[in-house]
Amino acid sequence: MKDRRVRKTEQAIQAAFAKLLSEKSMENITVKSLCETADINKSTFYLHYKDIYDCADRLRDTIVDELSAVFAPYNFADIINNFSAILENIMDIFEKNRELYMPYLKSPSLSASLCKMKQLILEKVLARVDDKDRSNGISRCTVSFVISGIISVLEQHEFAEINHQAILALADKVQNGFACHK
Repeated sequence: MKDRRVRKTEQAIQAAFAKLLSEKSMENITVKSLCETADINKSTFYLHYKDIYDCADRLRDTIVDELSAVFAPYNFADIINNFSAILENIMDIFEKNRELYMPYLKSPSLSASLCKMKQLILEKVLARVDDKDRSNGISRCTVSFVISGIISVLEQHEFAEINHQAILALADKVQNGFACHK
């Protein structure tokens, strides 16, 4: 467990990074501007991160860890059967961390990192499923489809559109098929 001061400093840096990312592309964020926004010295930044890209990767890893924790209690079948609960939990996480996570998800300059994030979550979820399900191509595709779908919904929509009713409708489509009309 990290010291409280270290966590607080890293949170300030990540918040400053997200703020800058909401204003400009990744390529235009400098360590100097990040340090000014976070109100820290450059030496403090370099105690925690190698560079701006390391900072972005660590934010990605934080999101991956949080989303993977949502999937952790479920086996493969339970992911589909409990999709509404999973999506509700993910929405809660993103609502609580909106200012930190949304600039990352919506940044065109981080699209490759977003693909890596989806892949890391997929690997973590698949690591927990039975060997027969993990080697099954359809199972891998299903988990990939669900994870990519969740991330895409978060990327493309504002939270006001993703209410409890919308989550239940999405869960119904995932569980019962997209062609079914109820």
